[in-house]
Amino acid sequence: MKKNCFYKISFLGFALICLSSKAQDTKALFFSENPEVVQFEERSRRKFDNAVIADLDQDGWLDLLLIEHSRRVELYWNNKGKFELGKPFVFGDTHGMTVGDYNNDGLLEVLVQPGGGDGKNPRKLRAYTVNLDRTITKPYEFKHFEASRGRAVKFFDANNNSKLDLILSAFPAKGKYERAHFLYQRDKSNEAFVFGRFLPYADRFNMRTTITDFNNDNIKDFLFYGGSKVIAVKGNKDFDFTDVTKEVLGNSSKTNLVSSISEIDFDNDGDFDLFLTRAKHPFDSEADYNSEDKTFYFLARRKPFQHDSIKVEGDLKIENLQMAYPHFDVCIGAKKTLFKRTLDQHGHHDLTLTQEEAKGWPEDTSKKGLYIGYLGNGYWRIGGFTNAPTTAVIHNVIEAPKTIKLRTLPAKLLENRNGKYVDITAQSGILINEQTTSTAVGDFNNDGWSDLFVVRYEKSASIIEQLLYLNKQGKGFELVKNHGVIRTERGSTGMGAEAFDYDKDGDLDIIYGNERGRWHLFTNNLKSKNNYVIVNVGHSPSGKAAAIGAVLELHVNEKVYKRVVGATSSSYSQGLDTYLHVGLGEATKIKNAKITWTNGETLNFKIKALNKTYQVGKTNKKQ
Repeated sequence: MKKNCFYKISFLGFALICLSSKAQDTKALFFSENPEVVQFEERSRRKFDNAVIADLDQDGWLDLLLIEHSRRVELYWNNKGKFELGKPFVFGDTHGMTVGDYNNDGLLEVLVQPGGGDGKNPRKLRAYTVNLDRTITKPYEFKHFEASRGRAVKFFDANNNSKLDLILSAFPAKGKYERAHFLYQRDKSNEAFVFGRFLPYADRFNMRTTITDFNNDNIKDFLFYGGSKVIAVKGNKDFDFTDVTKEVLGNSSKTNLVSSISEIDFDNDGDFDLFLTRAKHPFDSEADYNSEDKTFYFLARRKPFQHDSIKVEGDLKIENLQMAYPHFDVCIGAKKTLFKRTLDQHGHHDLTLTQEEAKGWPEDTSKKGLYIGYLGNGYWRIGGFTNAPTTAVIHNVIEAPKTIKLRTLPAKLLENRNGKYVDITAQSGILINEQTTSTAVGDFNNDGWSDLFVVRYEKSASIIEQLLYLNKQGKGFELVKNHGVIRTERGSTGMGAEAFDYDKDGDLDIIYGNERGRWHLFTNNLKSKNNYVIVNVGHSPSGKAAAIGAVLELHVNEKVYKRVVGATSSSYSQGLDTYLHVGLGEATKIKNAKITWTNGETLNFKIKALNKTYQVGKTNKKQ
């Protein structure tokens, strides 16, 4: 079979990536990166969560907020399909973010949940207002909120009264797990939030949060996960909530180490099923070896570590060395010569050491940091002690070192059957016997069925292709390859993914990031005669209810298509992509089209022509 090949340049040479001619077929899905569309920083750094997508300046094009963990949030303005790096306005350790016009003034606010400095510096929620001229106001701190080691922050309309309420999660202190899930309600003056109540919890790691609707009653429900189990909380009227874990999830509630939960109506029956990815906590040690490429990867944190008997051919070549605050020192050889950085400490470093300059191993390694020494006969030792993660990839390792095999944590597909979830992973054709971190749900080939783009966590010593499962008309999924979405950053692990149509060409593109890696925007190069429609949802007809949480419902050839504004696989953040994309395949007529806002207002509208965008609802944009 004829292949298309290209070289990917890396620090230590070239990676040859080959794509079969099938990937270029007009009926096949193929994604590509285009530096003319966006120029993300090529330096690998720490990341956190998914991209936050919203039309921040309300010019009709979706912008990006990207969290660079412990450093800042990068802002990218969308200039009609090409992105421009904006001036950052959020700095330091950042976790969850959400976007919405909670005070109904026509401008969007960005709510930011800062991190808690490893528990030593709990902080409070902040808000920034984005003006239409792309200027951003100074932050407002919610001083009456409880300071926490925060994680999730998401808007929702708890009691269907048109006002946006808030759910926040935190990484609670040991023994105080009940203070993990905070509900804040808009007060009657519509000017502030007041504490409402705590929601059910499981354990300390049960801080990841998904908003959904189990039973299609237009009242938002919650899933909390990440630790030993999944908690299901049903929303009732008047800001009341009930723990329904046993009734709704059954044995699936025992699923541990869930990294993300995505809504997907895979069978187009009008209710939302769930797709769960799973990955270990990022605190445990890792070590991986690629025998084909002769590359060795390690991660260490919070305890002494030492990798002996690393046999290297020639000089020691290290790629993507990252060491987070506070232990940055790299001590080389018996003399403990310090590695001198020429770049800032937040990102990756590459270095090459000769046997002579790294000769010997120091007698005293009590000071925290990373130690590297050449022991003779081609063997090296790398070890040390750091509280925060220390990771790197070593090249030309000619004997397999000791590795750490990661647990198998299969992803799961749960079907919604009358408000209760049943595990149908085995019969769905999804076989993922590894760890994964996030999923972008969307109809990537516009055939009328929602697909799954799944981000892989492991194999950090290697260049790998991500997972793409295409929906087989609601009867299961098929894994496809040679789709073009490749992780090229060795030493990184998967992070978050989202699907959106950044260039308004009618197909869904993918943005995803790698922890200790980079952000990537992959353009969908779909060439198909399949039909689609996009509905841009505004405020409710009265203007009272915002778009977030609004549900689009289309009836087409006995199938029901449902999309929700703000739906995301993100555990902690929530964007405001109001452009709801529906692939229709060969269908030519939409029987019914309706939007239901969170306050119960509905609007039926006509879709007469396909393959275009419809604006439905009012705009509250400030003139």
